[in-house]
Amino acid sequence: MSEKYFEDDRPVVIPDYIKNMSKEELDAEIAKMEEEARKERERLRNNKKSATA
Repeated sequence: MSEKYFEDDRPVVIPDYIKNMSKEELDAEIAKMEEEARKERERLRNNKKSATA
């Protein structure tokens, strides 16, 4: 995988351990991170609701 990705006009360095993951490993890692993000979003929403109440 030798594609270059840019973020804010700066190159993004993708670590070798990620480049060497299989598709299944990548899919599992993405699913895990998405679940963590959903939980964090819900936590933030609940905090916002309790702060305005």
